[in-house]
Amino acid sequence: MQPVVTQPVLLPIGHSLGGAAEAAGAVYRVRVGPDVVRMPENRFTIWALAHGSPGDGPVTVDAVLGAAGLPDGGDLLAGLVDDGLLALVGPGADDPVAFARTHRLEPLMLGLGNVADDPDTYEIGLPGQPVARVGAVLYAVFSWGHLENTLWDACRVAAADAPDELADPRRLLDALLDALPALLAPNAARLDRV
Repeated sequence: MQPVVTQPVLLPIGHSLGGAAEAAGAVYRVRVGPDVVRMPENRFTIWALAHGSPGDGPVTVDAVLGAAGLPDGGDLLAGLVDDGLLALVGPGADDPVAFARTHRLEPLMLGLGNVADDPDTYEIGLPGQPVARVGAVLYAVFSWGHLENTLWDACRVAAADAPDELADPRRLLDALLDALPALLAPNAARLDRV
């Protein structure tokens, strides 16, 4: 049974290119589409925490603000949402399908194939260093979804060959949103705007 979602999920958009020390302090760079956005450390902290931790499930605003412990954390988070570097998806925020129609999932690590002792589980990471395990359908979205125009298109294509519980693209999208921290936290994949 799908857990009842009571608050929106927070999703980071883009890929970290690292930081550098400058006269004004540390500056971090994030690639979003063809652009590189520079941000100070406090803003980057909020963005980085939105990646979550593997096994913790979907990331919420409350969890990120609590972990950041910044007095202006709410304002920083709101600014990142306004700038398209974070997305709020779910109840009281963006509709998941509307989000999926304007974003895509791009792999940053390798699909390592299925696990010998559990053929229905697939690993993602680097050779000899798996960082995430997912089911076959989510593995297909991870591996091939970036070839589609949008995340929604990737879910529609993968759902056509999925077992009953994931044969509906919307249910598949919900399962993917639940699984994203396992892919985003270790930087195995990134979300980007179309």
